[in-house]
Amino acid sequence: MAKKEEKKKAEGKEAAPQEKGKSKLLIIIIALLVLIIMAGAAAFFFLLPAPSDEEIAKEIEKDEAPVAVTYSSDTEVGVMMELQPFVVNLADPKAKHFLKASITLELKDDQAKELAQKLLPRIRNDILMLLTSQTLEDVISIEGKVRLKDEITARLNRIIGPGKLINVYFSQFVVQ
Repeated sequence: MAKKEEKKKAEGKEAAPQEKGKSKLLIIIIALLVLIIMAGAAAFFFLLPAPSDEEIAKEIEKDEAPVAVTYSSDTEVGVMMELQPFVVNLADPKAKHFLKASITLELKDDQAKELAQKLLPRIRNDILMLLTSQTLEDVISIEGKVRLKDEITARLNRIIGPGKLINVYFSQFVVQ
């Protein structure tokens, strides 16, 4: 029996180095697999081309439903006041885009136009702040332009007073 126990101890001592060798090999294989997976993921992100702006615009237009725009049947035209064009950077985290917009205000009468001219720095500031907070997705679609027009109207009504602004028109709207 003593010989059997000595034999088992000798086998145990030989088995321990073999197990250590196997575990080191297993760790190396796992590390190599992780490294290969990480290299493949990095290659995927760096070598895959980013979608172009046109592709993004087409995707946005495809996803959005058309908006029904209603116009009043009034034939009386108010007093027009053309603002200097706005050129702003859009708040787009994906890429650098800019917007050039020319806006014309239709005001109720000459008194409203005089008031608007006196408050022109506040009007331009509010429109400028609003435009710079927009992203490409916000302004590329018709719905986005209508929302932007409504927001400009609301802000200007707060500045010059309700009932003095009839409408806001975009005479130029370029996004690049």
